[in-house]
Amino acid sequence: MRRRPLLIEVVNASTTAGAVAAYRGAHPRADVVELRLDAVGDLDLDRILRERGKPKLLTVRSRGQGGLARPDERRDLLKRLAKAPAEWIDLEPGDLDRPLSRGRGRPRRILTWHCLDGTPLDLVERTRRLLAVRGADLVKVVTFAESAGDLLRVRDLLRAVPRGKVIGFCMGTKGVPSRILARAWGSAATYAPRRGAAPSAPGQVPIEDLLELYGWDRVGSSTGLLGVLGSPIGHSLSPAMHNAALEALGLDLVYLPFEASGLAEFLPLISELRLRGLSVTAPFKESILPHLDRVTPVALRCGAVNTVVKVWNRLEGHNTDVAASLAPLRRWMRLRGSRIAVLGAGGAARALLEGLRGRGAEVTVFNRTSGRGRDLARHAGVRYLAWSRLRGHRCDLLINTTPVGQAPMADKSPLPASWLGAPQVYDLVYNPAETLLLRRARARGAEVRGGLEMFVAQGAAQFRLFTGRRPPLAVMRRAAEAALARQGTVDGGDHGQG
Repeated sequence: MRRRPLLIEVVNASTTAGAVAAYRGAHPRADVVELRLDAVGDLDLDRILRERGKPKLLTVRSRGQGGLARPDERRDLLKRLAKAPAEWIDLEPGDLDRPLSRGRGRPRRILTWHCLDGTPLDLVERTRRLLAVRGADLVKVVTFAESAGDLLRVRDLLRAVPRGKVIGFCMGTKGVPSRILARAWGSAATYAPRRGAAPSAPGQVPIEDLLELYGWDRVGSSTGLLGVLGSPIGHSLSPAMHNAALEALGLDLVYLPFEASGLAEFLPLISELRLRGLSVTAPFKESILPHLDRVTPVALRCGAVNTVVKVWNRLEGHNTDVAASLAPLRRWMRLRGSRIAVLGAGGAARALLEGLRGRGAEVTVFNRTSGRGRDLARHAGVRYLAWSRLRGHRCDLLINTTPVGQAPMADKSPLPASWLGAPQVYDLVYNPAETLLLRRARARGAEVRGGLEMFVAQGAAQFRLFTGRRPPLAVMRRAAEAALARQGTVDGGDHGQG
């Protein structure tokens, strides 16, 4: 009988009391709780073993495999764990000379190998050698995703080995989708900490997010895939917003975060993972254009794409930022005759200027790189001024289209406070909800508006393109606001004070 994939909660506490408290408060839907004993500074193993509750996985990770245990400490602990009243223990390939055959009543074994510096080409062969070790109940193979393409190697590994015998996924921010899809790909387990708890490896997804945000236990081999591509992508609210909308309509789709250093490493995933649609954010909104089969006139005019939809085998590029960027402004102020200063010359600026085209506003572009700023202004038919001219520039509205101030760099502002003289300031950054730029502008008496309204509007338009369904706007906005609030709690609330 095939074993159901396990959801293993990671406890990486630094004290025995903390480990015990975390074990007692394990997530109700966790199947097993992994206690990382190498992280516990004042380890009282007997106290931990006396606790009764969910099945325990006892792990003493060596330094060579990314843990904290010295060889002598680990050797002594493993001798005790081999006879411990626990359901599972973790062993490493360095212990292959240790007898692994299990006696009656002893814990089951997970044989674990981490590759901390990449994902090797011979992953399948290495894993098969581990599977041949006598006494190992499960084999765990975890690599580091240096490239988005490493996701495919782990997926192919899980396809090549007996289903239910291997735990496999990638570490790192580029490896996050493999943790979410591990169950659907055939991994015997997924590891996850509680939200706000210390992770034991980079790229771990909180157990609450796996279950509530991504529907880990509902994602199967037939589930359609959507996602957002960018760098960095960890603070994006798009997965929370789109997955809430997909769940509300009962659609068998999941929306994933994809991080890549360049388009070349990501493009194979579009076909290999059979992605149905993709949101595109910085820095790829312009560079993705040559790779598309069709681009809408609006996206062509502004020279930037934020949405890719696969129609049969053709990739179509759209730009939903154009209309969305103006939505808050039309309800806020009269554009005709207004003097507007636009900061930045990237894809967001291009979309904004396309939206402003023909609205009768007097627009000036400012950008730190003069050549890029001049090119954009010339293309849009507006004026360009050097960045230094911002100081003292008179305008009715200042709009920031740069990512400066966006999480995780929320302690930054594109401008010094002394340069802020506009009576109204609009920041397209939506995370955090109020950027340092907006706080400074508000302190100087300006009316301010953040980018969340635009973010939800462009996401709703994307949702319609992805699914052909009417987007549940209220659901999407609530999900985005809730995700912002969670990030504020995890990150420590207010993002920086200057």
